[in-house]
Amino acid sequence: MHTPSDGNGPMKPKAKTLFARRILPSMVALLVAALVAAALALIHIARHIDRDALAQSQFLASKALQAQHDWMNRSIVDYAFWGDAYRHLNGQPDTDWAYTQANLGPSLYKDFDYEAVLVINPAGETAYSVVRGKLQPVDSHEYLQGGLPELLARARTAVEEDAGVSSLLWAEGQPALVAAAVLSTGGADVEEIDGPSSVLLFVDLLDAARLEEIGEQYAIEHLRLADDQGPEDGTGITQTMENGSTIRFTWTAPQPGRLLLWITLPILAAVALGLGLLAWLLMRHALRSMHLLDVSYARLAASRSALAESEERFRDVAEAASDWIWETDDQARLTFLSNRFRQITGHEPKQWLGRPLLELLISDSAALQGWLEAPEITPLRSSYRAADGCERFCRLAARSIQHDGKLVGYRGTASDVTEETKAQARVQYLSQHDPLTGLPNRSRLRDYLEQNLASLRSGSTMTLLYIDLDRFKPVNDTLGHAAGDEVLMGVASRLRERTRDGDLVARLGGDEFVVALHRMSEDEDIDRLCNRIIEALSAPFAYEDHQISIGASIGVALAPMDATQANELLRCADIALYQAKDAGRGTWRAYGRDMDQRLHERLRREEQLRVAIAEQHLEVHYQPRYLSQGMQIIGAEALVRWHHPTHGLLLPEQFIPLAEETGLIIPLGRWVLHQACQQAASWPVDMVVSVNLSPLQLHDDRLLDEIAHALRENGLAGERLELEITESALLQETQSTLELLKRIKALGVHLAVDDFGTGYSSLTSLRHYPFDVIKIDNSFVAGIEQSTEDHSIVRALIELGRGLQMRVTAEGVETEEQLRLLTDDGCTEVQGFHMSLPMPAEELRRLLADAD
Repeated sequence: MHTPSDGNGPMKPKAKTLFARRILPSMVALLVAALVAAALALIHIARHIDRDALAQSQFLASKALQAQHDWMNRSIVDYAFWGDAYRHLNGQPDTDWAYTQANLGPSLYKDFDYEAVLVINPAGETAYSVVRGKLQPVDSHEYLQGGLPELLARARTAVEEDAGVSSLLWAEGQPALVAAAVLSTGGADVEEIDGPSSVLLFVDLLDAARLEEIGEQYAIEHLRLADDQGPEDGTGITQTMENGSTIRFTWTAPQPGRLLLWITLPILAAVALGLGLLAWLLMRHALRSMHLLDVSYARLAASRSALAESEERFRDVAEAASDWIWETDDQARLTFLSNRFRQITGHEPKQWLGRPLLELLISDSAALQGWLEAPEITPLRSSYRAADGCERFCRLAARSIQHDGKLVGYRGTASDVTEETKAQARVQYLSQHDPLTGLPNRSRLRDYLEQNLASLRSGSTMTLLYIDLDRFKPVNDTLGHAAGDEVLMGVASRLRERTRDGDLVARLGGDEFVVALHRMSEDEDIDRLCNRIIEALSAPFAYEDHQISIGASIGVALAPMDATQANELLRCADIALYQAKDAGRGTWRAYGRDMDQRLHERLRREEQLRVAIAEQHLEVHYQPRYLSQGMQIIGAEALVRWHHPTHGLLLPEQFIPLAEETGLIIPLGRWVLHQACQQAASWPVDMVVSVNLSPLQLHDDRLLDEIAHALRENGLAGERLELEITESALLQETQSTLELLKRIKALGVHLAVDDFGTGYSSLTSLRHYPFDVIKIDNSFVAGIEQSTEDHSIVRALIELGRGLQMRVTAEGVETEEQLRLLTDDGCTEVQGFHMSLPMPAEELRRLLADAD
């Protein structure tokens, strides 16, 4: 046995023997195993592909036959539910219309390949038959076998759903697709014949040519009727005849996997042969190379010291988590830059070698020098100018280089943190600004106010404008939030244009904005600015093809006169804004101490109303409604009254607006509905009771259930309840409201349009909504004696109601002359003080009993 030689000696015989006896056979066995595994995997894949292709063809074959069913169902419905076909074929067939004029005859054979068109009358006889485009007598029960009576029975059931049926029958000894549908008028203006209608049948014979054609449409090769033994390759689908028997169709199954094997296995064999030859050549080359490696071992030993030095340098750098690597001398002049320096900064490394690190970084020289004295303690965050001129940010980590205790330089890494720095700046910005408009948000506004209010000098002021957009909610409801966002950005832009650089414009959220102004405390200046803002925000905003018009109301508060704290100043401006909205919107109001008192008074009245509803300090009065001819009472409108503890009996106009503003109209309306149904159920006559619905109630999810519960609980028929909805409320409603009204109407409840003529509803909307009554607003009735214009409007509204087949009630009739004019104009129902004032429930009961 030879002993190992030194670095320049030959390869050891033991290593060569190990390679030849162990490694070489293992490599050959591994190659053979890989080739066998590849062949087996290929066979498995081919079988899987064939199975998938078979499943796909079965799906497509079923789809092809189902498509013929669907097509014939649609086709038979188009002809059977045709008014002209019903007129000419139901009963005694009109052969001239059907066959001679080609309305239901030879064209179906020519255009759709229907072998037969048959009409079977209710007695089961074939009244009309066209076979292969020729008019000829046929007995349908002999021509079609395998379940014709069952198919006709299903067709008569399907007509209730405006549909036809189809199935497989036997015709001329071959399977046939047969579609059937009962002749119907289809909604046309055609006189219907008493008794059952005839049945129309289309027959599509599935002979060999027809099946081939159907299969080609879905890439099914040679679709055909299977014999009794069935296909050997597993292809086929079973179809059920109308009488319950089955037939089977088959086709030539695709075999892409087998084709794949025929192509790839020879190629694989050739590849195996080539790989074997290549392996033999490589192993010869490997044996020769192993001898050469022994020769180069001596050369590698010479480079070990240099490699150890390099490994030490890069070990230190790796510990510093490098991005691009740098190294300097003891004067901080760059002596090494890695290739990543070029990729990150765009600078060529050779341009910076020998130059101070400070020239690259945008940093104070004293700060950099102080960091280099102890660089291991903490990284240095700095910025630099990239080759493209952009400022980028980096985090430097470094270590000092010591030789024999003497400092010879520094080496370290620079990690690019530009995106991280920008992200932090973005987060900081978003925390202080509104993401949609870019304006400062509530948090930034509060910081700004606290800072500036604390630094107000003697004699200086700050003016705060609290702005709320009017009519903004319908923009989102009708045009969508994209339109609303566009308007909000436009509002922000216009506010910036009308303020000075030192002022702050902020968005609090929703449609609320705030403007903080310095050096503006004179009433004239504030008035001019507020009016300019209101005028600017009232100008239309363009969105796609729409012109959007909104408005604005402004509340104004001054510091330090009104408040010296940020929250208090915002509260004062908010109170002033509420007063501006209460004054009719589109205006501005300055805060005053009396506003607090009015606000507290409003809150007190709101609480009193809440208690009144909870403790039922309310009462329902009723105003009768009369027929204009004979003055017979035909109904009564429920009107709520409030027994106020200090102000006595309050009318609806004194507290209903407050209830609608605060949302108390929901429980109040619910209570009135139940009271009206309960009291109407005890009246001695079966007449209608009318209850007003607020627009807010239309958005109450419980409204429909409450109506049904009130009727059911009090045993009141739905026909005796009438719900009145103001015309203006319909302008803000949507498809969901229409569906709600239809569901209420399904309870038998009558619906009335209240205050008709004061809104802007179109004739189309009136036709769509299921209303029974139009109530003409009393503002028109009051003027018919003096104003020909009001009289003409009332006459037109009466004619409109008559044209829409709705009853018309005139409200607010207060004189005999008004009653006479309305009666002459054809108004059938009247209501007002001239006939009767609203009265308590017991008084109305006595009045009805006396009248009865």
